[in-house]
Amino acid sequence: MKKGLAILFLSLAVLSCPAQQVDPLPAWDSRAQAAWWDKNPTPDVWPQAVTDLTAQLAASYQQNHASAFSSSDFQGWLEHLEWIRLGLDCPDLLSDPDNLKTFIALGKDGTVAHLFVEKLDPRDNRKQALKIILDLAKSNPDDLREYAALGVAYSLVFDQPFPRNWPHAQVEQKAVPIGDLDVVTRFKFYVQANRDKKLDQDLTQLTFENLKFLVDSEIKLSEFTYAQQSKISYSQFDDAFFSINYDTTRTSTANIAVTWGYDTYNLQDIEKKGGICVDQAYYATELGKGRGIPTLYFHGQGADGGHAWVGYMMKSGRWNLDCGRYESQNYPKGYALDPQTWQVIDDTRLTNFFKNGDTNPNYQPAKNAIAWTGINRNDPVLCRKILDDARSIMPELAETWELESALLENTNASDDDKKSFYQSWIQQFQTFPDMKVEGQRHLLAVLKKSDDPGAHDLEQDIVLQNRSSGFDQGIQSASAAIFEKIDAGDWDGARLEYEKTIRDFGDQGGGTLFYNVISPYVAACLKNNQLKLADRALHFAEERMQIDSGSILGEDFGKLKGKVSDLMQQSPQ
Repeated sequence: MKKGLAILFLSLAVLSCPAQQVDPLPAWDSRAQAAWWDKNPTPDVWPQAVTDLTAQLAASYQQNHASAFSSSDFQGWLEHLEWIRLGLDCPDLLSDPDNLKTFIALGKDGTVAHLFVEKLDPRDNRKQALKIILDLAKSNPDDLREYAALGVAYSLVFDQPFPRNWPHAQVEQKAVPIGDLDVVTRFKFYVQANRDKKLDQDLTQLTFENLKFLVDSEIKLSEFTYAQQSKISYSQFDDAFFSINYDTTRTSTANIAVTWGYDTYNLQDIEKKGGICVDQAYYATELGKGRGIPTLYFHGQGADGGHAWVGYMMKSGRWNLDCGRYESQNYPKGYALDPQTWQVIDDTRLTNFFKNGDTNPNYQPAKNAIAWTGINRNDPVLCRKILDDARSIMPELAETWELESALLENTNASDDDKKSFYQSWIQQFQTFPDMKVEGQRHLLAVLKKSDDPGAHDLEQDIVLQNRSSGFDQGIQSASAAIFEKIDAGDWDGARLEYEKTIRDFGDQGGGTLFYNVISPYVAACLKNNQLKLADRALHFAEERMQIDSGSILGEDFGKLKGKVSDLMQQSPQ
C-alpha cells in the first residue's frame, strides 16, 4: 500500500451532518453562488455554512447514489465546499486582510478556486499551496484567471521542496543553475513567453495534468530563454536527447566517472562537452520545459545497468515516453517522479493515466466521488460505499482501487472481504500487468496471513507470468520470497529461492536482477557471516548472466565479487 493513500482516511476529523430536515441542494450557477456569499460573507459564519452544505450534499447523494457524482450541481457545490473548508483549515493565513479579500474573490469567481481544490492531493501541503495561489492572484488576478491551470500547477508543485538531489544524483548541486525561485516571477515568465509566441504549445490549452510536468524545474529562467532559441524541430524533438554527444570516456572500464565533472551544468555546457545518458535526459527535459513542452525524466535498469531517458508531450497531445530508451537494453520499466507529490511513478502507470485519465468522460465523476469520500473519511462504512460507486463509474481508474485497498487495510476488514476485493482487482486489470501484479501481491499477503495453501501457487504465478516483458515484477516478487526465508532463518530455503530466481531471470534481468536480488542477497549473507553462500551466489549468477565488464553494472558486480573474495581470504578456514 502506498503510504500517502492512507492520509485520506487517517487525518482531520470532519464536521458531522445534523439529523434534521435539510433544504434540497440548489442548482449551481452564478446567482446561487453569489447568494451563498451574500449570506456567508465572513469566516465566522463559515463553519455553520459548511455543516449545512455538507448535509445538503449528503441528502443529494443518499437520494441519487452514484449518479450524483455526474451532476454539475453536485460537483459545483462540492468544490465550493472544499474551498471554504480549505480556508477554515488555514486561519492564520486568512488572518491577513489582503489574503482574506483575495480568498473570497477567488471563491466568488470560482474558476481558479474550483480547479485548485479539484486537483489538490491529500499529500499536498495545503497551507503552502493556498499561499502560492493567493500570491499569484494578488499579483495579477486577470492573468491567473486566463492561465488558471498553469497557476494551479505552480501552486501544487512548489508547495513543498524539490528533492535534495534534483535534477538527478549524478551532478553536484552547486553546478546546477538553480535560481529565480519566486513562483510569481516564474508564472509571469511563462505567461509572457506564451503571449509572445515563444513556446511550442499554447499553455492556455494544456490541462493541469500536463502542466505539472512543465513547471517542475528550479533552473534559472535565463536557461529557459536560451532553450527558446533552440533550432530543434518540435516534430523531431527526439533529437534533443540524441543531439548531445555521448562521452564514452566517462563510462570506460579504466575511468568510470558517472558524475558530471565540470563547474557548471548549463544547457550550453552540456551542448559543448557532451555527457552520458543522465545529462542527455536532463538536457532534453529542460530544453522542452523552456519551450513550453511538458517533459519527464525517466530512469530504469537494463542489461548493462542504469539508464536515463525522456518522455515528452507531442504536438498531437499524446505522450512519447520512450525518447532515448534503447530496446536492446531491455528496460521493462521506467521510473519518474510525480512533481505534485514527489512520489515515484512508473511509465506503465503514466501510460494508463494518459489513456484513461482526464480525457475520459467518466474521470471527473469518479474524482467527485473520491473527493466526497475525503469529506466523509470519519465514516468507513460510507466511504466503502462511495468508493464502490467510484469504481462502478470508472473501473479502469487505478486510484479508486488503491484508496479502497487503503481503507480495507486501515479498518481491519475481514480476510474474506479482502480476498474478494483483491480477486476483483486482479480480474479488472488482466490487461494491465503492473496493476494486476499489485493486486496479486495484496492477495498473496492475505493468503499468507491466513495460511491459505493457495499462497504458494499464487507466488509462483506472479514469477512465471512476468518472466518476459514484465520481468521486473517477477524479480521483485522473487526477491520478497527470498528475504522472507532469510527473515525466518531458513538459509537453505533462501539459497534455493535465489538460485531459482537466477535461473528464471539470469538471461535478461540485468541491472534489475543485480540491484534487487543479487546485491541485497549477498549483503544479507555477509551481514549474517554466511561467506560461503555469498561466494556461491556470485559464481552462480556469473555463470548464468551476460555481464559487460566495461559497463557500470559490470563494475559494480566486480566490486562486490572482490569484496567477497577479500573476506573469504581473511576468514579462517
